[in-house]
Amino acid sequence: MVNRKRVRVFKDRNRKHGPVIYWMSRDQRVRDNWALLYAQELALEEKIPLAVIFCLVPQFLNATVRQFGFMLDGLQEVERNLAEKNIPFFLLRGSPALEIPRFVKEYGGGTLVADFDPLRIKREWKETVAGEIDIPLYEVDARNIIP
Repeated sequence: MVNRKRVRVFKDRNRKHGPVIYWMSRDQRVRDNWALLYAQELALEEKIPLAVIFCLVPQFLNATVRQFGFMLDGLQEVERNLAEKNIPFFLLRGSPALEIPRFVKEYGGGTLVADFDPLRIKREWKETVAGEIDIPLYEVDARNIIP
């Protein structure tokens, strides 16, 4: 079980009976990913599907082709690891502020889980997404440990 001290209610709404969607961003891994584990717990509790999405922003913080190549290689590994667990992976492209709410609505998401990220731009995206969806949004700190 995920330590509830890692979980923050970012947007409080009643959970809907639709898939749990994990918006992967900072923590691009399957193993030891507390946000993914929390999303999986929610899905198992309700006996509903779980899906993982990643939104690729083509010009993120002036990243180079080499950096994107490294990240895409890692995301292919993530997709393979998720497939072994029968968890679908969706790679979105564009602004998360637009693409995440669109995906949630199109697939009838019931709950959205995101990993914590301290970057201002990512906090702004999360705020915008929260304003566009009518389901709960949980943020899970998968990295930091507070004694």
